[in-house]
Amino acid sequence: MKTVVAIAGRPNTGKTTLFNSLTGLSQRVANFAGCTVDSAVGNLSGGDEFLEIVDLPGTYSLRPISQDEKIAFQFLEESSRDANLRGRFFVLCVVEASNLAKDLALVEALKVRGYSVGVVINMMDEARHNGIKIDVAGLSEELGLPVFPAAARYGDGILEIRSFIASLTEKSDLSLKVGNPFSSIDEEENSSRVRVDAALAKTVSLPGGEILSTVERSIKIDRKLFHPVWGPLILAATLFLVFESLFALGRPLSDALASFFSVGTEWLRTGIPGSFLSSLVCDGILAGISAVATFIPQIAILFTLIGFLEQSGYLPRAGAMLDRAFRPFGLDGKVFVPFLSSFACAIPGVMAARTIADEKKRLAAIFLCPLMTCSARIPIYTLIIAAFVPASLKLFGLSAQALVMAGLYAFGIVAALLFALVLKLGRAEDHFTVPLTVLPPYRFPHLREMAIYVWVRSSHFLLKAGRIIFTISIILWALASFPKNPQSAPIKAEIASMRSSRVLSKASKAKLADLQFQEQSLNLESSLLSHIGKFIEPVFRPIGYDWRVSVAVIASLSAREVFVGTLGTLFSVSGETEPSQGLIYGLRHARNAAGGPAYSLATAVSLLIFFAIALQCLSTFIVVWRETGGWKWPLIQFSSFFVAAYSLSWMGFHLTSYLMR
Repeated sequence: MKTVVAIAGRPNTGKTTLFNSLTGLSQRVANFAGCTVDSAVGNLSGGDEFLEIVDLPGTYSLRPISQDEKIAFQFLEESSRDANLRGRFFVLCVVEASNLAKDLALVEALKVRGYSVGVVINMMDEARHNGIKIDVAGLSEELGLPVFPAAARYGDGILEIRSFIASLTEKSDLSLKVGNPFSSIDEEENSSRVRVDAALAKTVSLPGGEILSTVERSIKIDRKLFHPVWGPLILAATLFLVFESLFALGRPLSDALASFFSVGTEWLRTGIPGSFLSSLVCDGILAGISAVATFIPQIAILFTLIGFLEQSGYLPRAGAMLDRAFRPFGLDGKVFVPFLSSFACAIPGVMAARTIADEKKRLAAIFLCPLMTCSARIPIYTLIIAAFVPASLKLFGLSAQALVMAGLYAFGIVAALLFALVLKLGRAEDHFTVPLTVLPPYRFPHLREMAIYVWVRSSHFLLKAGRIIFTISIILWALASFPKNPQSAPIKAEIASMRSSRVLSKASKAKLADLQFQEQSLNLESSLLSHIGKFIEPVFRPIGYDWRVSVAVIASLSAREVFVGTLGTLFSVSGETEPSQGLIYGLRHARNAAGGPAYSLATAVSLLIFFAIALQCLSTFIVVWRETGGWKWPLIQFSSFFVAAYSLSWMGFHLTSYLMR
């Protein structure tokens, strides 16, 4: 018989950290409200497979307002009524040790409504540091519930909690014989507060003297960071350092990874028998995957820095600072969580919009989330910036590459705000309320949580992109390799003759490379992919794209990062770049039919603008359809973003071309 344990509680109490510790799963942990936007499910690590643990979205009370609170409340209600779980459903409520007065009201409300409840007092380490003393045994007696002290991020108290949960499977009935004597939720909440205050008065002693608590220290720091002048400057400087790190730290690591792939590809090329299979593996599959994989260092660095800012508690302050700035655009600080989540991926950002109670603002957030610069855009931006913005170029003494990257992030936010203004025109006058959230105290991120955060996000990016690119690379290779051009047959015979010679002079090697390039170019020119590309090229030619880039843009509809993998495959098949030279070299030295450069700074500007706005992600499109309950919003979103991206790319391409004359 299955037993279900639901982990409930207010956002930012460490529910997901506890869930990870109990189940061994790697759920995302972040130091701001609304992190868990759906129910995560797992089994007790090393325990009974019939014992299921569910991590619910954060909720402040049993009066659901936002979408994620409704999800939690619905799960509790349905589980309590499930005949298969009758007497087998338990709620483990996580509360913050330094905020018991507010958090225990939810515990009491759950108990009064008849749920079987246990309490985990998390962050006991901070309570001790703040001089707060809690009589855990006494509080358990006062509440009439099992209470467990813990510091989940350090593993303290986890064994006791795990043992207690495991023991639940041995009990025949977990039901509390408590009815609901209250006629209204208001009466229930008021009575819960009275009982909680009485229990805390007997079991909790606050510090005396001049102890600088975590909260007090956070308040002193906030006085600096919320300064009307220094606050925004500190935020801008912090974000610039993040972008600078992508190039200063990420570029050498990416180059090393590219060299590794280059050596491996050449080794496989000589070891795989037959030109057909060798070309498929080296020019098709590996060329596409390695083009994206070499950007993993930048992705990992980005997640490390963003994760540090999240878990330290700084980014929630950024949301609070931006609340007033968002209001003229019909938004408020609540959109910061979906926007912030979208910097990793638009999908969790769209789902995080459930934290917004107002339906119009929720739909607006869902509509705007894809405009944030997600991690899938990083390989595209990094490739184009590295290819066309010199690393040595400085503007105002700052790295031009980092400034362009920062500018793209800002461009996405500005585009979102402009779209928000358009959406606001169709809405009635908004009445703003202060968003319900709790600013956590500043904390130094825990190494294990950071490692999980970076590993899960980076591996998810690579696996998701890898599966798509693997499939698309094979398709593109086949389309680019067949049919063969009859004119390449004599060249192929000459290549085979030269390769039969055991020793080649330096001049012969150069001639062989030139012949290989001629053969590959002729075959690509007559290939099915070339005909498809040239068919769609007129659509993108006005914004500066040739048939290869046009094909890559269309392929990236499956996922944005496929753009890089597609170009990697195309340049490898065409012979315009060797693995040791890399895709950046290929973009810089590609030639058009007239023999001139195929791509210029104007092309780069056009591409950056296009990918900053266009909705090039089928998965996001599907999630928006699911969250909005129909095709109306995703279709409006896709078409309006494409029109805006195409129009602005056209302006950017022609303006840059004019200025470069």
